[in-house]
Amino acid sequence: MNYREQLDKVAGQFLELIKKAPNCEEIYTEDFGWENYRYKSDLFRLAHVERYGDDKIEVLHVTTFPHKDSPEPIYGFDCITVDKMVLGCYMDLSPGINQYPFDDGMEWGDRKPIPEWANVFSDKFIVMKPTSDEEFVEFCDWSVDRYDWYAYSILDRGKKGNEEEIIPIQNNYCRVQSKNPRTYNVLKAKIGEERAKYFMEQILFPQI
Repeated sequence: MNYREQLDKVAGQFLELIKKAPNCEEIYTEDFGWENYRYKSDLFRLAHVERYGDDKIEVLHVTTFPHKDSPEPIYGFDCITVDKMVLGCYMDLSPGINQYPFDDGMEWGDRKPIPEWANVFSDKFIVMKPTSDEEFVEFCDWSVDRYDWYAYSILDRGKKGNEEEIIPIQNNYCRVQSKNPRTYNVLKAKIGEERAKYFMEQILFPQI
């Protein structure tokens, strides 16, 4: 399977759903040497699609953060591949005030344990290595479908909550995620220590 083409396709599907959001506007993002698309809208404070590829690895990273007065969870999706295999697939609705059983009815055969450093994810967090290309495609399709449900059945309701409760939850998520050692080390090797820290803290996971 051509994993680069598959991730390009899935990135396009996420972007199509994001751009449908009411009053969606692109957020300027400087060029780091790979594709980054960031948006704000009436539904979310930030939706980010990152598509990285080189001669060794292909990555698709998607996050969406609700507004600071929204009690809804944070959407996160990642797929990492090399030439001949999928290294890992990840998807979660990380807890806000509200939580949802987003994986009801789905059984993924080879779930991995949640990393010790990642204490901000839900107990439904999917960490898996697909056992076949068919399962990989199924996971991608399912994750895009879950995003559609998240954006247009959950965020679109426009529920409001207490900012004093919500902001610390989102900021803690960003704080923990920006310390991900594996991502940071890859970025540091690519763009240097200072730029890697800036990218992690200001582009990928900006606190409110």
